[in-house]
Amino acid sequence: MSEARRLAATLLHDVGKYVARTARNLRDGQMIDGLFASMLLRDVYETYRGARASARFEELARPLAAIAPDARLDDVRTRLRAIDAREADARAGDAAALSAIARDARAIEETLRAIARERTS
Repeated sequence: MSEARRLAATLLHDVGKYVARTARNLRDGQMIDGLFASMLLRDVYETYRGARASARFEELARPLAAIAPDARLDDVRTRLRAIDAREADARAGDAAALSAIARDARAIEETLRAIARERTS
């Protein structure tokens, strides 16, 4: 397995799969509160060994971009930064922040899945 393929697969697993674990079960516009809100926040802010998804993303995306540049990694980075910026509002139960996090999480998984799929083709 090539290093780019391994990194893309790990990125999909360690970031994409986990940030979207709860989000993929939520509909756009659905009220996110209680247990769903708690699960969603854990998915994005305590993803990999208790660390933020954005931190794990950087660990894997930098070496991947060095050997296989892909502009979509910048889109994922931007979405993860937006998720991090919404943390205080989301933890306070702000419906718009929680909904935006769920949308971004689904888009992140979709993008990382596409990148990983292309590396295996």
